[in-house]
Amino acid sequence: MKRLYPDLIGLTKKDLIEKIGDEFNFYPDTIWIYLLNKNFFGRKTYLIISFDDEIVKHVTVKKTYGTVNRARL
Repeated sequence: MKRLYPDLIGLTKKDLIEKIGDEFNFYPDTIWIYLLNKNFFGRKTYLIISFDDEIVKHVTVKKTYGTVNRARL
């Protein structure tokens, strides 16, 4: 799998907020979702960041026409 955002791995939540903002993410949550892009047809690109002990461990980009279902992450 190609890593699109390798510079985010290892950042703390505080560092991540300084770098790309908080964008309505609940601070204590272990998964944060950022909307990166929305095209003319409604296809959205999301950046999904997973934390382990307040440090970024996984970064994924997902493209979808609907919303991201947190239960399926």
